[in-house]
Amino acid sequence: MDIGVRVEVRNEVMEQVNEVLYESKLIGYPRPFKNKVRTFCQNPGGFVSQENYDNDLAVVNGHSYKELKSSNTNLAILVSHNFNVPFNQPIAYAQKVGELTNMLGAGHILVQRFGDILDGKRTWPKELAQSNIRPTLPDAVAGDITAAMPYRAMMNIINFIQALDHVVPGFASTETLLYSPELKFYSNRVKMDANLNTSIHGLHCLGDSSGWTRGLMMASIMGVLMGRKLV
Repeated sequence: MDIGVRVEVRNEVMEQVNEVLYESKLIGYPRPFKNKVRTFCQNPGGFVSQENYDNDLAVVNGHSYKELKSSNTNLAILVSHNFNVPFNQPIAYAQKVGELTNMLGAGHILVQRFGDILDGKRTWPKELAQSNIRPTLPDAVAGDITAAMPYRAMMNIINFIQALDHVVPGFASTETLLYSPELKFYSNRVKMDANLNTSIHGLHCLGDSSGWTRGLMMASIMGVLMGRKLV
């Protein structure tokens, strides 16, 4: 289970990265907790969006279009969580984080400037309107995501962004936007053999629903492997 934020910066900040890789994969283990933190779902010239899950849980995501482009690049920063006994409800844990964030945003996605997080203050709508980075999710509510984000996850995100600034100068700008909550729920790994056969004859599980992949590329490869075995 991953908890994180959707980060939005101007295209100029990510220009060198975007020219080489449409979707870069950056991974770190920031102090003091050294949990795995990674970027995910990078969208050059893209748009931040809202999705609604069961019980109207609003979570943030991002996408891009072939023709229509924005002035910003957005990507997810996700903190991996691996809980130990006696706790065994990671999905419920993430849902509670999302529900608390939704409560603060009156059912909307919260957005906050990175500089305001470092200053220990919320972002006000007037400040957001004066920012050089125009939010591509217009109904996101300016507020304080740190009031709902668990301390461990928040510190991992802050330290990762600051470390990433050495690789991508300007990424940790005071005007960088952080949207919350970004939550990723993963299925338990379905037991299968090397031919992707489950214990039920003729039933195969592929992609993220199988619990063995986390993303389009690996899910697509799994589909290709299955197709080759069926032909």
